[in-house]
Amino acid sequence: MRLWVELGGVRYEVDALSPVELAQPLNFYGEQPQAFGLGRAQARAVEGGDFVGDVRRGGSVNCESIELIAHGHGTHTEGVGHISAERVPVGDLAPDPLLPAVLLRVTTRSLAESGDSSQGKSAPDDRVICTAELRAALSRADVAPAFCRAIVIATSGQGAAAPLRDYSATNPAYLSAEAVAWLLEQGCEHLLIDLPSIDREDDGGTTPAHRAYFELDADAGPTDAGRRRTITEFIDVPKPACEGAYFLSLRFARFVLDASPSRPILYRARPFDETP
Repeated sequence: MRLWVELGGVRYEVDALSPVELAQPLNFYGEQPQAFGLGRAQARAVEGGDFVGDVRRGGSVNCESIELIAHGHGTHTEGVGHISAERVPVGDLAPDPLLPAVLLRVTTRSLAESGDSSQGKSAPDDRVICTAELRAALSRADVAPAFCRAIVIATSGQGAAAPLRDYSATNPAYLSAEAVAWLLEQGCEHLLIDLPSIDREDDGGTTPAHRAYFELDADAGPTDAGRRRTITEFIDVPKPACEGAYFLSLRFARFVLDASPSRPILYRARPFDETP
């Protein structure tokens, strides 16, 4: 079976047999990703009367109650409802089954050396994702502009991501103000990043990167474009995955909440070869 997608008048083959999993596993009984000092996600067997939801304890079935905070416990997707007074459920968003996407690998820089700035609380030695790194990565990726509809960012260097890590009180890297503006200039509608947030861990309560990305005005609310955008945080990009063009499957639960655990998957995009 061969699957192809036409984009901008060009046919691309979708490498459906080699998916690139971006979601981190959330093990309720073992090591798990965490952030913001929110503690562990937990699962407990349901109990009531003579019923216990654990076969190991004599129950007929396994049935567990789970407690998790999407923003602090692993890979999740959020919409403008995360920062808006208006409750805009992420579950109402329905991205296309396959989104054109580009994977970029960037090295963090100190805010001082980056030449960029932050609109919120910051320090010169903060590690940031800056425009210079993003521009260089996109140049290396060498993709058609349409692939920037979804941008996947993998970090390296100080303050960068590591799988199954607890980021609490570590001040991980975040997006500079200019980096957010650059992403929007490229036409980014779906941003995926391997860090727990695009904002500073302690941003003084201003969330400047989120507000800029979702185009949220405190008085007027989000723009129509901002309402359609998503941010997926806490992904894990496998080291073998190379920069370049992909198609993205972005799926999450239809929660009537601002965020939901999600499972994004990338499929490599290659120019379609008519030869069978």
